[in-house]
Amino acid sequence: MYSISEIARLSGISPYTLRYYEKIGVLPNPERQEGRKHGVRRYNDQDLRFIRFIHGLKQTGMKLDDIASFVQEGCLIADDYPETQIDETLSKRIEILDDHLEQLDLQMRQLEAVRSFTLEKRAFYINLQSQRDQEKN
Repeated sequence: MYSISEIARLSGISPYTLRYYEKIGVLPNPERQEGRKHGVRRYNDQDLRFIRFIHGLKQTGMKLDDIASFVQEGCLIADDYPETQIDETLSKRIEILDDHLEQLDLQMRQLEAVRSFTLEKRAFYINLQSQRDQEKN
């Protein structure tokens, strides 16, 4: 089990942000260990994996509203999950991820274009520097 400070270090998300994500529904409330007034947050490896996934979505441009919609219905494999809502929730999650994948593909194409242009400019300046070095000799 991990404390919130350990999860913050391992995930790259500050404790303040983790608490905020819980408050707005982006992250489910973690298990609580007796201790302080409201209990100490405790996270397991599955929580860490999910937090890293959510952090990755956010880092790649997914809006918090979309992330909250994605996680809104909770765990689909929980015993108490209403069977009638599974298909609707699956479709909604697939649509959110499909939209995000389209955005990632666009970002990748844009980054590749910038990378290609940067490599061209770098080659130009290396060539220019080489010419100047030869002129000096």
